[in-house]
Amino acid sequence: MHTIKLCWCHQWGQSWTLHPMMNRFKLTERKFISVHTMILALNLMTDMCSLSVLSLARMMVTKIWNSCFPDSDPAQESEQVHRHNFYLCQWQRSKQVKIIYLLYRWLAAILFLAVLSCSLLDIGRSDTEHYENHYAKWWIYLTHWGLLACTLQAWLAAWIVTQGMMVDRDDFEIQRQAKTSRLHRLYWVLYTIATVYSFIITICYWTIVHNPEINKLDAVNLMVHVLNSVLMLIDLAIVGQPIRLSHAYWTTGIGVIYAIFTGIYFLAGGTNRRNDVSIYPLLDWSRPGKAIVISACGILFVFIVHLVVFCMYRLRVCLYTKVCIWSRNRRMKKMSTLGRTLSSLEDAQKENFLGPSTIIDVKM
Repeated sequence: MHTIKLCWCHQWGQSWTLHPMMNRFKLTERKFISVHTMILALNLMTDMCSLSVLSLARMMVTKIWNSCFPDSDPAQESEQVHRHNFYLCQWQRSKQVKIIYLLYRWLAAILFLAVLSCSLLDIGRSDTEHYENHYAKWWIYLTHWGLLACTLQAWLAAWIVTQGMMVDRDDFEIQRQAKTSRLHRLYWVLYTIATVYSFIITICYWTIVHNPEINKLDAVNLMVHVLNSVLMLIDLAIVGQPIRLSHAYWTTGIGVIYAIFTGIYFLAGGTNRRNDVSIYPLLDWSRPGKAIVISACGILFVFIVHLVVFCMYRLRVCLYTKVCIWSRNRRMKKMSTLGRTLSSLEDAQKENFLGPSTIIDVKM
């Protein structure tokens, strides 16, 4: 006879008759629970291993990243930027303003002013057609916004470097370590905006906007869409001030402001120089859905270009660290080794000359 177990179900008020095979089911359930526990333990071990690998990879990437600029501290980035970053070139070894760097700064300022004048006065354009209200509608284009930022930052840079040249040599070390003033910060912001948007204007114009049948390849077109990027690329490779990734809110903010401006300009009934309803064909606010998507993609592209410019700045600092600082340290080590060798030779000569075994023959 099998033993029959009864249990009372309080919910339904009924009695159940349990078959003896339930014992096997209980054993099977225990085995299932133990297998499930083992699977959870294995998953936990796998997650821990993956986290350790990710943390190790993060540490390696951080170590490689910081090796390019070993003294950098993200918490003190704003405090490490002093006036000498704006006075001096990245590649010079002396602590005084070089006359050749000052000449470069004034030459860049004059070039940008010439390009701005040619664009504003429409000098050098091969088209025989004269646009209606050219001077009144010049400021509505993003190209001219970027060109204006390039010109302002170039003249501010020339004035700042001139100030560094005019400081006396005795006071220059004090001025060099002083924190940045409002003029330096204004130049820093304009320089970042001009660098990022010069590349954006060149890329977007020659890939999206340029139409060979409408836009002629003349001197003005090349100056405002090619020369600006070339000059800012040279400037990025030479100047001493840094590019901060945290300054992306300035560049993306300009993108948001321009997108809002184009929408308001369309609602106000404004047209471009050819009397089209949209300033740029791709940014047509008569189709607001498409215009909003294009604006969002454009702001994202601004951040990507800013990130690329920041990486180019880090590459410049890395090259400077490896080429200039490491070579100087190696040269100093060689000089110190040579000095120790010469001093040891002098000590040996003194010991040989003044030793007790030395015989001095003096003839009268």
